[in-house]
Amino acid sequence: MLVGSGVIGLEEASAEIEGIQLQVDGLSCPFCALGLDKRLKQRAGLDEIHVHLKQGVTEATLPRGHGIDVGKVRQAVQEAGFTLRGIKLTVIGMISRDGDRMAVTSRHDGTTFLLFDAEHQDTEASATLSQGLRRQLEHAEQAKRLVKISGLVHEHAGLPAGLMIESFEELAE
Repeated sequence: MLVGSGVIGLEEASAEIEGIQLQVDGLSCPFCALGLDKRLKQRAGLDEIHVHLKQGVTEATLPRGHGIDVGKVRQAVQEAGFTLRGIKLTVIGMISRDGDRMAVTSRHDGTTFLLFDAEHQDTEASATLSQGLRRQLEHAEQAKRLVKISGLVHEHAGLPAGLMIESFEELAE
């Protein structure tokens, strides 16, 4: 489950949320893929869906300027008769804060993901990022630089979804 992280210019960043990959258990035949494709388009608004049966990976895009509703994706996969193990995506946006937590907010649709790293994924405290990563994010926030962050989505009760950072880069202007 890898998403490329090449440098892109601002004019190419309008997709905001891109590189969506779903880890789906239970896919075994082309009819399974068609059923999942149909539900993801109808219920979750995903577009350009490619199901890879052997890997159990479904890649999708969002229509330009639309955000992702993690709950609707989970519901669509469940309604199609499968189990969603994980969502990996790439967000292009600006660093923001939710209280003392760092977040990335998509510029066009306002979708916000709290940020954390693998080292801090089980903590409920505000220290959800290593010091080095926190400094990089704070720099991007202060400089008002557009960033590209890829990672695994983690849902929180009563909070915006989290994004466990796998790759981070400030985008060239």
